[in-house]
Amino acid sequence: MHSINQRFFGSLVLVVVLLFSGSLIWAGDAVSFSGNVKKVIAARSKVAIKDPDTKKRFTVVVNDQSKLKGFSGIGDLKKGDAVHGKYVVTDKGLYVVKEMTRK
Repeated sequence: MHSINQRFFGSLVLVVVLLFSGSLIWAGDAVSFSGNVKKVIAARSKVAIKDPDTKKRFTVVVNDQSKLKGFSGIGDLKKGDAVHGKYVVTDKGLYVVKEMTRK
């Protein structure tokens, strides 16, 4: 009986690990984006963007690991600037910029 409980527990742990690792991979996939800057919130390191084709609005977070091209920081961005790049979604639902270029 003891051996069956150990196998069951071992299988349960394996399933939990596989589910957890799969969600980490999914959450870390980079998503491409493009659009026009609607608002810059430099004090909070956030940029609101609207995709002109889909009309989708979203806010991205720029951090120390974000690679920026065509500007030195989010303070250089202005409303109406066209940008494109990639972001990842964190486990807290934040869209963190991996790379962003001003067109």
